[in-house]
Amino acid sequence: MNRIYRERKYKCGEYLEVAVYPVYTTAKGRRRKKKPTSEIQQRLNQRHATGILRRLLHTNFNKNDLFVTLTFDDENLPVTVEDGQRIVQNFLRRAKRKYQIIGKDLKYVYILEYGEKHHRLHTHLVMSGGIGAEEITTLWGLGMVSADKLHFEKNGGLSALATYFTKGGNTATDRITYKRWVGSRNLEKPTVTTRDGRLSHKKMRDLCLDKGDLEYLETEFRGYEMADTSVDVCEDIYGGLYLSAILKKIPPDKIWVNKNLPLWVGL
Repeated sequence: MNRIYRERKYKCGEYLEVAVYPVYTTAKGRRRKKKPTSEIQQRLNQRHATGILRRLLHTNFNKNDLFVTLTFDDENLPVTVEDGQRIVQNFLRRAKRKYQIIGKDLKYVYILEYGEKHHRLHTHLVMSGGIGAEEITTLWGLGMVSADKLHFEKNGGLSALATYFTKGGNTATDRITYKRWVGSRNLEKPTVTTRDGRLSHKKMRDLCLDKGDLEYLETEFRGYEMADTSVDVCEDIYGGLYLSAILKKIPPDKIWVNKNLPLWVGL
């Protein structure tokens, strides 16, 4: 079995995600493919789902956008999650018309879930900025509203929010969510580029043993700095190595240019 390493880069607004992983080509005497255990597969599925949402959030939203929580009062509390879904969609249609009036495009991602303490249905929503809490409260009209500017954490941006939105419903102890998350149709996808065979297994092993060589990554992807210092590394059943990292664009006034290196190496 032959192995090469593939580098995949996702440009997501101010963020750049880098994933390096093995790609296998089968030689003569093909061996039967091993299947991962259900526990490993579940972790892989969770990581994949969280990554997809994190990249969408970073591509489409910034610090001027909003994190909103919508609750239902007793008179308007939905009987079923299907009723809740319909009510939230009606609210978003009203909001879309409001945004059209002010000449803005509404983007959103939301989950509908039950609260752990009182088991009441409510919605968490990431949406485009442009209107304030008072206007959102008027558009909602069915209970309490909390609306704040979207908070980007220093290490990872919206990673924690993506994890929260995608974790739920797998086991009896998880939060009970409806369909994980729902996004508007106008969400832009990140720009993806791929390159094969540049890194050897030895170089990958060195990087992974160092938990990700931060200096190497920041030099390779100039103009960016590490946003999440806990670089993720793991190994598969064939000895192949995996490395992923999140970097953030450095503000122009903070970029130090080394004239001995070409700008934007690796991009």
